[in-house]
Amino acid sequence: MAADQASKWVVRDEAHSLPRTLIDGVAIELVHNRGISFGNFAGGGAVLPVAIGAVTAVMLALLVLTRARYTAALALIVGGSVSNLADRVRWGYVVDFVTLPHWPTFNLADAAIATGAVLLAVRVLTTD
Repeated sequence: MAADQASKWVVRDEAHSLPRTLIDGVAIELVHNRGISFGNFAGGGAVLPVAIGAVTAVMLALLVLTRARYTAALALIVGGSVSNLADRVRWGYVVDFVTLPHWPTFNLADAAIATGAVLLAVRVLTTD
């Protein structure tokens, strides 16, 4: 996911001037997330990227093998997962930077994964 990687590059490059408030309660702040969603399992060590890689591979296989109605959702999930996995392999953590009130800090890949998951649930629960 090129947009996610580009945004992370900008945030890492501008780390010296962060956090930066955009509007009330919304800020750009560099966070090194060593866990998964909401920072859970931060002590996962080398097992974490291996497990995430395995799940990503399964999702990629589903993307290739599934019906067209699920491809957009699975593409968002796989794209976000691959981008975050690239962070883990390269730096040992995921770069998160969007801060909202009452919500954990996240990045564009996380937003893609969440959007894909919601879209996938809608597709599974509805018929054409």
